[in-house]
Amino acid sequence: MSRAAIKPTTDPDAPPQIAVVGGGLAGLAAAIAAADGGAQVTLYERAPRLGGATWSFQRNGRWFDNGQHVFMRCCTEYRAFLDRLGVTDHVAEQARLSVPVTRPGRRLARISRTGAPAPLHLARSLLRYGPLSVADRLRAVRTALALRRLDPDDPETDETSFGGWLRIRGESDRAIAGLWDLICLPTVNLRADDASLSLAVKVFRTGLLDDTDSADLGWTRVPLSALHGDAAARVITAQGGSIQLQAQVEAVDHGPSVTADGQRIDAEAVILAVPHDTVDSLLPPETVAGQAELADLGISPIVNVHFVFDRQIMDVPFTAALDSPVQFVFDRTEAANWAGDEPGETTGVRSRGEQVVAVSQSAAFDEIGDRPAELIERYQSALADLFPLSAEADVLDAVVTREHRATFAGRPGTRRLRPGPTTAIDGLYLAGAWTDTGWPATMEGAVRSGNQAARMALNYCRGANASTPAWQDQRERTIA
Repeated sequence: MSRAAIKPTTDPDAPPQIAVVGGGLAGLAAAIAAADGGAQVTLYERAPRLGGATWSFQRNGRWFDNGQHVFMRCCTEYRAFLDRLGVTDHVAEQARLSVPVTRPGRRLARISRTGAPAPLHLARSLLRYGPLSVADRLRAVRTALALRRLDPDDPETDETSFGGWLRIRGESDRAIAGLWDLICLPTVNLRADDASLSLAVKVFRTGLLDDTDSADLGWTRVPLSALHGDAAARVITAQGGSIQLQAQVEAVDHGPSVTADGQRIDAEAVILAVPHDTVDSLLPPETVAGQAELADLGISPIVNVHFVFDRQIMDVPFTAALDSPVQFVFDRTEAANWAGDEPGETTGVRSRGEQVVAVSQSAAFDEIGDRPAELIERYQSALADLFPLSAEADVLDAVVTREHRATFAGRPGTRRLRPGPTTAIDGLYLAGAWTDTGWPATMEGAVRSGNQAARMALNYCRGANASTPAWQDQRERTIA
């Protein structure tokens, strides 16, 4: 690693200057971790807000999120990130995994766990899971045990389709749709037939099979912008960092340097935390291993349809759906009517008895181009089949949100296309859920990548200075 790439500071005791390009979760995690390590951070974001794919907007006095996001107890770095932001009281977490599964005209089913050691903690739920036949339930238990034995880091595993592997083991179409896709779709953002077996193994092993409590779910009780972007901005600025919104970054180059709004800014280290399909346009050729192939990672879209009903139509915080066009439904009433820094502080609209629900559709390749009116009509009708009370309710408002490029597409062969954090430019590092974290494109993967890039940038800056500067002793916070 050449030290000549770092310009010496005029003050050897001055903190290193680290630039972060991109204000999504990966960039926010990187900026905060770098600042906690004593760096002077400048964050550049082209949008007028922080948060990347997790943002919110107001409409008719209510908050709506662009998409629905949940996390698991095994998402240790994301949960630590929330703690660092001081917003852990803004999320809800299950004491034990319980996923309601709703079907038109049928009894509610559940995927849940007991307190037994893994993987026995799921056995009772699988053996009682009503949407599947008895034969499919027994087969599912055997399949889960087989998944537990697979290595997600095996290249051969990554080249295999999850759905293909399930069918080799005798899993029926009904079992794949009624069980395996319920978990694969919201985590990998692809159906089992299209998803890499490696990513599925990571989800099922780390999230469900290796530890008893790893799959207990959590979700935000406030708008996503309040949970992530607004809270992160407070932390970064409190550390003396600078946030440049609506900054048009044109290039990241040797130096390392950032060219933003026509001005070249030199830094001691740069962390590039942008979507994979924009990396090549910002960097010199061959800066990243396989840079020309990054576009092959593809994209997978997500569509959400938000409804405001004049009364309560569902009595669970969220539910998966089967035998329906709907995938997942979330009760977002509390967050929609949030009016302050604390959950439960609402605008008063809820006192009229309304309920705000969001239909979330992963891998929405077929729906992404549909007109809002079509989507609203389709999913209002589907909700009436799932929740008969909605057929009697009035819709006070409805809005469609789309993330055309929500995630990379974790298809077979994906792993070899995902670069690590290092580049051919000294002092330049990559972050993003699309980098080689071993995780699918989740909030946990994004935060992990940001933390890793910050560690490497800080270590590089420390190695580039001959003496031990004062900033290195200011903070000894461990960046986990």
